Amino acid sequence: MFRTAVLLSVLAIGACSNTSGLAPKVSHSGFDNSKVVNIAPHGNACTYMTCTGFGLQWNSKYPDDAFMIVQVFNDVTPIFGAQLNIDGDIITLKESQLVSSYDVDGYTRNSSKAFSVGLETLESIENASRVWMRVETPDGTIEDAIIDNGKDSKSYHALKRFLVEVKS
Repeated sequence: MFRTAVLLSVLAIGACSNTSGLAPKVSHSGFDNSKVVNIAPHGNACTYMTCTGFGLQWNSKYPDDAFMIVQVFNDVTPIFGAQLNIDGDIITLKESQLVSSYDVDGYTRNSSKAFSVGLETLESIENASRVWMRVETPDGTIEDAIIDNGKDSKSYHALKRFLVEVKS
């Protein structure tokens, strides 16, 4: 009986897919009554312990733009810049935050930095077949796929959920 329960638990955990993740949070600004959509950072298709990902924030006051919160998971490191390669088109993200933010608790260490990005860029990621992210740090660059010819990531599906809320 115990072995069966353990086996079922392992199978359930192993069955988790990239389509799972946190839902976007929708709120209204008390400052200007605009609609605000946030989604927490989700990981790209990582192959190492230190990997990249991103979250997003949109405000209806600025309908054509959003913030992409680029994250380096499992490392405390300054983020100098970030680029996206969307089906061969390389886009350098524009910094919206001068210094990186760090989140350290007993088990995890993450670094993040906000960049401004056009909504059209986010829509092109959703419709692309190959998208990679490159994050520049003092130790070099970290590159991970967001989507690559059928191999997708949690960040890709988070982006899709985010865009549904922005468009609603």
